Amino acid sequence: MTTAVEIFNILEKELPKHPNVVRKLQGVYQWIIEGYPNQKWVVDLKNGLGSVCLGQVEKADCIITISESDFVCMLTGKVNSQQLFMQGKLKVKGTMSYAMKLEELQKLLSPTM
Repeated sequence: MTTAVEIFNILEKELPKHPNVVRKLQGVYQWIIEGYPNQKWVVDLKNGLGSVCLGQVEKADCIITISESDFVCMLTGKVNSQQLFMQGKLKVKGTMSYAMKLEELQKLLSPTM
């Protein structure tokens, strides 16, 4: 099974190849992947070519909390982010419009997965 770490690593490698994603999203995402232990990741789609790093940011435009399995299913296109949100499996704090653009990240993974 693919892990959240693997997906974030792929995003980190693919982002510089797709500057249009940063232009479209223009936000800083804080991801909290629930599990043992919780993982916190920052995906900066506002500055430069974008970046991905393990950790926490002081000010995020959108904070998303999700289980690792649901995160993997969402970013690999097996499940829709809106379905997860409606089921209470994806929690969003901050500006909701940023969460509505998550399918742009899925597009980065489709050629590699």
